Amino acid sequence: AEVGQEGPFGRRGRAESAPAAAPAEGLGWSLSRHCAMAVARPAAKRQTLGASTDKALSGLGGKAKTSAQRIEEATVQTNQVIMSDIQCWDAEALFRQYDSERTQLLSRGSLVDLLREIGLDKKLGDSFAASARLAFDAHSADSHFLGKAEFKQLYYHISHWHPDLLPRETSLKITLMSAKDLPSTDSNGKSDPFCTVVCCHVHPDGKIETKGWSKSSTKVVEKTLAPWWGEDFTDKYGYVEGDSLLLQLYDWDQGDKSELIARAILPGTEFHRPGGFHATLPMTCMVSDAPRGLVPLLSLRVVVKGLPVPTPRLQIKIHSAVGLPPIDLTGKNDCTCTFQIVGKSYSRSTTKTCFKTCDPVWNENFDGKYRYEDGDNLVFEVRTNGGKAAKNELLGRSVLTNNEFSSLGGWHGDLPLIDVARAMIPNPDTPNGRHAPKLKVSAWLQDMMPDDDEAFVMRAQGIVNAATALLSETTPLPPPALSQEE
Repeated sequence: AEVGQEGPFGRRGRAESAPAAAPAEGLGWSLSRHCAMAVARPAAKRQTLGASTDKALSGLGGKAKTSAQRIEEATVQTNQVIMSDIQCWDAEALFRQYDSERTQLLSRGSLVDLLREIGLDKKLGDSFAASARLAFDAHSADSHFLGKAEFKQLYYHISHWHPDLLPRETSLKITLMSAKDLPSTDSNGKSDPFCTVVCCHVHPDGKIETKGWSKSSTKVVEKTLAPWWGEDFTDKYGYVEGDSLLLQLYDWDQGDKSELIARAILPGTEFHRPGGFHATLPMTCMVSDAPRGLVPLLSLRVVVKGLPVPTPRLQIKIHSAVGLPPIDLTGKNDCTCTFQIVGKSYSRSTTKTCFKTCDPVWNENFDGKYRYEDGDNLVFEVRTNGGKAAKNELLGRSVLTNNEFSSLGGWHGDLPLIDVARAMIPNPDTPNGRHAPKLKVSAWLQDMMPDDDEAFVMRAQGIVNAATALLSETTPLPPPALSQEE
């Protein structure tokens, strides 16, 4: 009976695999059949033993399979799938969050709480409790705990069935744009920089605790001291409110450990706010033989998703400057203008460079980068742009006080530049023989302007022109028709 039995692992010992012997003369049918089976059994067993042995030893390096392995092979269907990076980050973050005892295992209760957090209970309604039990039993090897690999299998199935629940949205969007003023670390006077960003927690005693799983890195830009990346990253589900960001610049060396160039910490209070952080971050130079006083600068933007992103309240337009003192030997300047809220360095913005002129025209718009608060003053500086080899010399500075631009309609006009460099150089074009440069700017608050800002500014400029013409006793321009408010 055993020879002809067909079990769950295949057919074993089929008697038909050997030729039947002729019945013995003078014996009955039963004895003849018994003799035929007896003759066939040794050959069938030998053939079956060889096939079963080969199958049992295949893929195990010559080691026979256990009964459990043979049962699993016959009853378990294995499919290989590929999870995206964001799915892996999210699954590991959820597992890490609910593995409170750091045992790399999830209990049944922890899994139920996890499924509730992602919103599966609202999706399934009354069937949630039974579905959670079945999900745990179907993926747990011992029906007591769920390992990380098992949880990833469950995560994949849920994300496939409910793509609106998983993967979740990350907390931060980080854009690493560029860096400049880096120290040289290679013999050619350049570096091969790349930047890393990682979430961290700064303890009151100054100790920095990083979250290694949230680390991201830009590409390497070879042979430069002013790299541009323009790459977007996320926090990989590592950020919680109160955390900071650790940013580090490295010099890549093939076949050797990368050398730390500069580092900085961006506190969470600087970007966990409406509008986030969008500015240039000064860094601490970590190269021992770098020039003294060198401050590497990193340009980046960090936005907390879910926070409102309204239009910045403070708006600035830098128009032009006239009458700047000449600095270059050619009698002209390469000029830029910088705007900043007084005392708030992260609000700084700089115009493009106008080359070889003492009357530059920029016509560029800026905002306060969500840093403006009632009572803040604004400072404007016009400087030369001599490149990296020369110091940018101050051509003039002016301060616009809060009460001058925070009223209805804001400010639109010329600001006299003080602290003028080389102001004692004679200027025959002015009555007193000295340079008297002016800077034309517009500054206003969004909530203090009518709906049509440009039209209002143009009408206001018309009023200013008319009043100027009347005061100078020249032929007056026709005054525009004014509303009661104007």
